[in-house]
Amino acid sequence: MLKTEKSLDEMTREQLIHYIRETVQPEKGIIPAYLLGNPTVYDVEHEKVFLKTWVFVGHESEVPNAGDFMTRELSGYSIIITRDKEGEIHAFHNMCTHRGMKLCRADKGNKSSFTCPYHGFNFKNTGELIGVPLEKNIYGSTLDRLKMSLHKVKLESYKGLLFGTWNDEAEPLEEFLGDFKWYLDIVVGRAEMEVIGAPQRFVVNSNWKVGSDNFVGDSYHTMVTHGSIAKLGMVPNATYSKRGYQIYTENGHGLNLGTPNPDFAFPEELKDEYKNNLSEGQYEVLANLKNMIGNIFPNLSFLISHTKIKDQLISNTSIRMWRPLGFNKMEVIAWMLVEKNAPQEWKDRSRDSFILTFSPSGIFEQDDTEVFTDITEAASGPMPFHKNLTYNYTMGLHREPVEFIGPGVVFDDKFTEASQRNFYKYWLELMTK
Repeated sequence: MLKTEKSLDEMTREQLIHYIRETVQPEKGIIPAYLLGNPTVYDVEHEKVFLKTWVFVGHESEVPNAGDFMTRELSGYSIIITRDKEGEIHAFHNMCTHRGMKLCRADKGNKSSFTCPYHGFNFKNTGELIGVPLEKNIYGSTLDRLKMSLHKVKLESYKGLLFGTWNDEAEPLEEFLGDFKWYLDIVVGRAEMEVIGAPQRFVVNSNWKVGSDNFVGDSYHTMVTHGSIAKLGMVPNATYSKRGYQIYTENGHGLNLGTPNPDFAFPEELKDEYKNNLSEGQYEVLANLKNMIGNIFPNLSFLISHTKIKDQLISNTSIRMWRPLGFNKMEVIAWMLVEKNAPQEWKDRSRDSFILTFSPSGIFEQDDTEVFTDITEAASGPMPFHKNLTYNYTMGLHREPVEFIGPGVVFDDKFTEASQRNFYKYWLELMTK
């Protein structure tokens, strides 16, 4: 391990990046603890990771009608997402171009235009400046409205998922997702999906990477952290989470795929819709799916799980974002998705399944967030850095990939840390560019 007399806070930016390059060694399974508990690393990470990559901001079904809007956060900055009268979705920096006031302070609603609460400048929901109080009297003909349009945010959609980026040179979203689209289709493209209710939001005193790390590939913790579910009879045994596959693709994306499942955990009425939207191989995975847990780099995680509700196996699908609020704090934002064409009774039961398992009051969520908090606390302060404390990510280094029906690098059970190493490999690439 590289030795230094300086603290992280005393290093220049170049020295810090060099130190990260020397000490973060995902190919060897060595990840330093200071990555989770240092504000200086967090500041560089915000610029190098979050301002450069595609970040999830919402789902198209949250703005279903002409005039609908919602405000969201993109890498530390407020944005407005609107649907215009032609049905097109736009995104803008939530900042009046006159004096920089936050233009819209509502979470969501329906408006054809937005009026700044400071000086009253009025903007159409497509971004153009359309009204200025006393314009002719105070500006004459000198005000160029076109130049004062709202600042557009680069926004792209994949199967209803909306991603934004501040990086004008970012590759197209579909290129960023790459081969991972094959698995993402099973989560959000198997049928027409819609968000049920407002997203749940809660704050956890944890570094955001702990959440992404947990979902990108950690099924190993299930038999201990979530050991109570075996005692309650919700699963057959404590090691049920080992069976299946761990898969990763380029750009730090990864997932765990739990199989087999003797019962079909999705609405029987929608089998034809699934078959029309999925390839034969994708449908084969869906039909045998026990669970699917993964993470799209950097901080969008997804989950397909199931629970028995009134003796019927009911799946639930959710996506969650680990939104950084600081080096040791994040807001968890969780959306529940359901097949739009499913029977209402199924939708209600799926919601019950979600609430029981992965919600602020759910069995799994409470277990995980307690762990996330303790990990971050132990990594904070100068001691982990000065003592060169590291985490062991060597599980599965001895194993070789296997052939699989889908793309990516695939291992034939879920107890390995290959996806986490892949996550940190891409994180390191961005941090040291």
